[in-house]
Amino acid sequence: MNDNQKYGVDSPEYANAYQTYVLRGHKYLSDAELRVLNVTTGGTVIAPTMWATSLEHAITEDTILSRVRRVESSTNFVANIFQNDLTVTTGVAEAPTPTFISPTFIKPYQGTTGTTQYTFSLNKITSAIKVSNELLADTNAAASVEKFLQEEIMSALIGKVNNQILIGGGSTECQGAWGTAKTNSRTASTNVSTTNTMKDVLSAAWGSTNSALEPITYESWKNCLAVINSRTLGSWDPSAFPLLFPTFAGSMAKGTTVEGLPLVYARLAATIPTSGDTIVMFFDPTKYLLATSPSSFQVARYAEPFAATNETLIMGTVRADGCLLNNAGVLNVTRS
Repeated sequence: MNDNQKYGVDSPEYANAYQTYVLRGHKYLSDAELRVLNVTTGGTVIAPTMWATSLEHAITEDTILSRVRRVESSTNFVANIFQNDLTVTTGVAEAPTPTFISPTFIKPYQGTTGTTQYTFSLNKITSAIKVSNELLADTNAAASVEKFLQEEIMSALIGKVNNQILIGGGSTECQGAWGTAKTNSRTASTNVSTTNTMKDVLSAAWGSTNSALEPITYESWKNCLAVINSRTLGSWDPSAFPLLFPTFAGSMAKGTTVEGLPLVYARLAATIPTSGDTIVMFFDPTKYLLATSPSSFQVARYAEPFAATNETLIMGTVRADGCLLNNAGVLNVTRS
């Protein structure tokens, strides 16, 4: 590598130097390569284009991240949060909303009351994987090892971002939709304290048992995910806890839907839901804004902390923040 030559992150030279760094460490890089990668002992380098491309591909395949609105920003910024004022104006005849009828009607909202703001602060989100030094030193498996590291780090990062989008606490992480619904009283109860069925959940979402809350709009409904609290599925024995979906055996399979909505299983609460706790969240990701910093995806290599066990820590990092910018895009359904 020419000492005076500059290489872009999409060049083969950069990719080769990067692979050497990830698999072998900075000691195996020339001075010129160190300058190109801008890496020192335990330092961080920007991932080359092939890693970033893999991350983008994984995002487009993800149930949640493929639906959210995304922007790129290298600085903090403020965005308005719109809260519908529940004033309904239709101008057309609407059928009543009896229990358990799909929301085939549209209720457009108007008004601008309840506008607040959220400051996007682009916090660091990390994932890490420990790999044996023997595996990293296997020259014959170099390309396969790097591909393995890519997939593991991407999967873990996307999982952490998704978790924050659903239940993040804001401030140092993304503002989760679940907490937003609770803060803004976007909740409806099934009015059932024993075994809650899918019919109970959908009836609460469409015909809202909360007198101050309109049913979730059809515009949002068609973009929603059904986020089922995984704690409700902690036991398949109804005698231990009234199971939410007693007939949903095998529903964890990819592509499972309810009334056309994709299902996502997430831990929305730390304990098995009791009275007043969320059992299902209906969440419209198109009303969620996720901000990321350009070229923020980086990978660091740490050999020293795990030298005693002959392992190296590979850590991936992105900077992101997010918030639901229209509170009408979320509804928590609770058990009585």
